[in-house]
Amino acid sequence: MFSVEALVGKNRLVIRLWGVVTEEEALQIGDASLRELERLRPGFDILSDLTGVTELPESGSGQIERVVEAARVRGFRRVVRVVGRSVVAAVRFQRSSRNVGHEAYLAFSLEEAERLLEGGWP
Repeated sequence: MFSVEALVGKNRLVIRLWGVVTEEEALQIGDASLRELERLRPGFDILSDLTGVTELPESGSGQIERVVEAARVRGFRRVVRVVGRSVVAAVRFQRSSRNVGHEAYLAFSLEEAERLLEGGWP
């Protein structure tokens, strides 16, 4: 399951994933992310919350790269990934991001991620 939302006032894309993410859902997440990116101004941030992911298909890496590349073209600024018990998902997202030439900061809670994006960036 997932939710994707553009917080226009904060100029932030928020992607939340939990449970088992299927190949079909991975495509839907990519499509929803691209739609929501259109609502944001250059210099936006991305917060992806993976804390509840229990399974992510290997084929999902292509969708991750698709979203990161579109975000780069649109001029994103920072990415924070909230990782929890899903080490596999965190590693896969990090590897896919590196494939398109970008690094994300990892946070261990949603609160830590919000603090980073609200002004505590290292």
